[in-house]
Amino acid sequence: MEFETDLHCDASATSTETKPAVAAFFFAASRPRVGTTDAPHGQFSLEEHGAGAAGEPADLGQALAQQQFLLHYQPKVSCHTGKITGMEALLRWNHPQRGLVSPVEFIPRLEETGMIIEVGAWVLRAACLQTAGWHKAGLGTPSIAVNVSGRQLQSDQLFEVVRGALDDSGLAARYLELELTESFLVEDPEHAVAVLSRLKTLGLKVSVDDFGTGYSSLAYLKRFPLDSLKVDRAFVRDIIADPHDVSITRAIINLAHNLKLSVVAEGVETEGQLGLLTANGCDMIQGYYFSPPIPAEQFEAMLRGGKSLPAQLIADRQAGRTLLLVDDEEYILNALKRLLRRSNYRVLTAPSAAEGLRLLGENRVDVVISDQRMPVMTGVEFLSRVKEIHPDSVRMVLSGYTDLESVTDAINRGAIYKFLTKPWDDEHLLANIEEAFRRKEIADENRRLNQELASTNARLGTVNDELQALLRENGQQAERDQITLRVMQEIVQHVPTPLIGIDQDGLIALSNHAADALLTPQASLVGRGVEEALPRAMLSWLEGGCRERFGGEFCASRYMVEGRRMGGQSGSRGLLLVFTPEAS
Repeated sequence: MEFETDLHCDASATSTETKPAVAAFFFAASRPRVGTTDAPHGQFSLEEHGAGAAGEPADLGQALAQQQFLLHYQPKVSCHTGKITGMEALLRWNHPQRGLVSPVEFIPRLEETGMIIEVGAWVLRAACLQTAGWHKAGLGTPSIAVNVSGRQLQSDQLFEVVRGALDDSGLAARYLELELTESFLVEDPEHAVAVLSRLKTLGLKVSVDDFGTGYSSLAYLKRFPLDSLKVDRAFVRDIIADPHDVSITRAIINLAHNLKLSVVAEGVETEGQLGLLTANGCDMIQGYYFSPPIPAEQFEAMLRGGKSLPAQLIADRQAGRTLLLVDDEEYILNALKRLLRRSNYRVLTAPSAAEGLRLLGENRVDVVISDQRMPVMTGVEFLSRVKEIHPDSVRMVLSGYTDLESVTDAINRGAIYKFLTKPWDDEHLLANIEEAFRRKEIADENRRLNQELASTNARLGTVNDELQALLRENGQQAERDQITLRVMQEIVQHVPTPLIGIDQDGLIALSNHAADALLTPQASLVGRGVEEALPRAMLSWLEGGCRERFGGEFCASRYMVEGRRMGGQSGSRGLLLVFTPEAS
């Protein structure tokens, strides 16, 4: 199993401000400890694997046997419905004297000693048992994500361990997801493709954790049998303020969707981060905004209570015609709100660029109008940043101050749609705002149509590929059938027993060399009528239905002839005559 030491870790595991992550595993509601399975966990000790590093707990090896490991887990939530769709499990060590030990202290040692393989196998089984138990209890059907380490990926036991966990628990494979980090995939991509392809035959899902932090090649990425990508928290942390993080995250989401993969964003801690991820098409989020990693009992209570993202939050993101006004002068904002009070717009106001960015993260905004002269950040600078974060919005400046050079540059770069002056004419301003919304709606509709067209083209391409594959398969099968037919014809020709095939019209459709030599030494029987080729006495026997064997003399030798009706398995119709020489 993959137990990461450089990612997130909940507050119960560490009291530091930074929360380094640790990938871990799901746990049973009864919170069984490691060592409760039949595996001989007690045989492990650090002494067997070498002395511990300086400052490392010397009794880590005994934690396995003494059932000191436990699991917390963190929910994954749909950005579309707000509901819990699954969870990732996280390993914890409950030391008898020190309490919960930070995973960064013991995970590397588990990896180094190889204990991670046995711990991971136990966790996988416990996770599947617990998840199956919650399914049976009627608490929904959330999926469980279990991390796989590089050691396990290289082990020849992984397939059997996973299959055994599914069989023992009764969990449907489609609810199990194996998470792997980019770095492990690219260490030996050929081996990873082979292992993951075999695991996929079980019906489970595979995802890449911390995507964007490794060195994976896109050429390899398309070969891995993946179902989802997880955007690393490093890109989510500053997504509101940093346009580069937004661009990277948007690129990852688009890449994943083009590869028919879903996207999970890790480390989501604010409503603004959630809003921006949702606006850019992210499928699921995971992070402290919804819930930190929690014990099984609390997670079960969360499932029973049906916890989800606030319905209003989801509804707000779907609301149409939202306008954001940004101006550091309160009386200007009040005047604009009075002007727009009878409109059908949803109006948001912000007294600063920073507050405007926050509101943009938390709401789906169609049109943004900003003042130019504001402290810290000018309107042009603000709208230039908005363009990077929300490229689909329509952006306008409303100001009594004109810096012609910066405004012209912003317009040329597409950061600003229009520049409007103060004081404004009410009717003129309202007309420009209405025009901006129409422009946004037309652009949205064009994007929707383009997406539908791209999706349709992709489906048609898939269907075309399937048809081409089917045609190739049918062609190859036809060729194989032709070869088989020719081989069988040659075999029949070399059979020493005379054979004659007669179709329903009384024509000879088949005769081998032995039959030709017996009845017409100078020519082939094929194509002749039975009246022409066979003795009269034999014709009477044929007309009588061939109920008994026919005995006759052919070329001074006596043969017994048996008639066998065709059509039992091949679908053919007619009669096969088999000549057997009588013993002299």
